[in-house]
This record gives sequence, structure tokens and C-alpha cells, in this order.
Amino acid sequence: MPTSCGQELTISVGWKKTQLIEVSPYPRFYRSLLHRSLAYLMDDGQAYAREANEVLQTMTEKNVIPLEDRLPRLKQERKQKANRRFVFYAAVFFILVLIIVYFQSPLSKVTHVDVSGEHYTSRTAIIKQSGLLDRPHYWDADVKTIKKKVERLPFVKSAAVKRHFPNRVTIRVREYNRKAYLEENGAYYPIMENGTMLAKLPKGQLPVDAPVLIGFKHDQLLKKTAEGLAHSPQNIIHGISDIHLIHDKEEDGNLVLYMNDGNRVLAGTATFAKNIAAYPSIARHLPKNERGTIHLSVGAYFEPESETSKETKK
Repeated sequence: MPTSCGQELTISVGWKKTQLIEVSPYPRFYRSLLHRSLAYLMDDGQAYAREANEVLQTMTEKNVIPLEDRLPRLKQERKQKANRRFVFYAAVFFILVLIIVYFQSPLSKVTHVDVSGEHYTSRTAIIKQSGLLDRPHYWDADVKTIKKKVERLPFVKSAAVKRHFPNRVTIRVREYNRKAYLEENGAYYPIMENGTMLAKLPKGQLPVDAPVLIGFKHDQLLKKTAEGLAHSPQNIIHGISDIHLIHDKEEDGNLVLYMNDGNRVLAGTATFAKNIAAYPSIARHLPKNERGTIHLSVGAYFEPESETSKETKK
């Protein structure tokens, strides 16, 4: 603070400007203080100069590029980024154009349908049932919907559908197997494992590799017998010559199976699939060269043919 006895003194040394003191009526004391302040400021300025020199030397050693030299490089990098951005947006634009053209052109419609695995069902019937005969757009051809439609066909057990870009669909079907032949008025009709009947065999052609069903007038009993054969081992089916329906009542003992080994099997449509599996084991334990009737409807036992003949004579 200035007083009435002296003046304020300001000293600038190098980069510092310091208000030291005001001159007072006590010159010796303040003169000493002034010399000390000047010495301090001079030492501090020298230290700052040394530090600045060290920074400049470090920048020179690290090859720091001045701003005016970096400007061309920055402009080049900015130009490259702009070019990359332009290429990206141009590519997106052309892809969108191609997608629009694809959807509006005939290329997007299903024109190729490949069908495999069919034997009893015609290729045309499968394509017509799938709905692809109308040539829908590729993205409108729903795989799950086509699968359900094809599996509604009477001979198709399962179907697998795949789409192949840009306009192809493949359908692979698995049909029911033929398990028997129905004899009716001297003609033979193939029966599938789900009970579906095919067209009759050509005249003169005889059934092979499957038993003949005789006397079946009721569709429900025919279907149950076919399903029973579908769940039976193939070696047993090949051992059956023909199956006779004794009566239309769905109860035990309404089926008589004539086997190729000379035996007969008495069974029922309700338990046929489960009980017929025991036949090979029972047949192996029969007396040698002994033929007769094996009852599989209620329990399981063997009745020799000789006893059956005696009961018939009585």
C-alpha cells in the first residue's frame, strides 16, 4: 500500500513484472530488500530461459513437423476420406437399385421347381399341391406353408422344402411304403401303410413282397391292419402269405394270418401290431415238422394241426 511518506516502485525483469515496494523514509532497509528481489527475479528468468531452450532442443530431436508443413498432408487425408465415403454411398445406392430391379423383374418369380423322392405321386400333383404352379415371387414362397400343403397328399409321409436364390425351390418327399394288397373281385389294389389304396394292378400282374388282404369291406379295419403291418418287422411281413378278415367286429380273433411256413396265426386288429412281433420266437420253439394254429389274440399258445383235425371230425 502506498503511504504519504514514499512512492510505489515497480520493477520489470525479463518476463516478470513485479510491484516490489514503495520508497519510504527508511532507505537503507528498503534498498537491501530491493537488491534481494532483483537477484531473485534474475535467477528465475535465467531458469525459464534454460527450460525454453531444452524444449526447443527436444522438439528438434523428435523431428516435430511444423503446422505449415502438415497442412498439405491434412488436406490429402481429408480428400481420401471423402473419396471413401463417396464410394460407400454409391455402392449402397446401386445395391438398392439392383434389389428394386430384381423384385420388379421376372427373375424374382419361382421358375424352377425340383421334386425328388416321388414314386406313387406324380411330380405335377406335388407342384400343383404346393401352390408353386402359379409362379409366385421368391420371397412369397414360404417353406413351412409349402411343406404343410405337400404333406396333405395321401401318399406323402413327410416333405422337406428349400429355397435357392434367385428363383429355385426344391421339394423332397418321403412317401408311405406299400404294406399289403387288397383282393377285390379278382383284382389287387396296393395298400399303403396309412391305409390309402392305390389304383389296381394291371391285369395279369400278381402281388409280390407283401401279404394279400381278403374279406376287408370296412375301411377302418383295413387302415388298422395296414398300420399294424407298418409297425411290424420286415422279415415278419415277408413271412405272411395272406390275411383273412373273419368278421367286421373289431375284437380279438377277427384275423387269420396264413404264414408261408404252413402255420396259421389267430389275431385281432386291435392288438395285431403288438402281438405279431412274438411270432418268430414262438415259431422257433415249435416241434419239428409240426404245423398248426398259433393263438395271439388272448395270450399266446400253439394248437397242433392234428388236434384241430380231430375236433373238426367230432
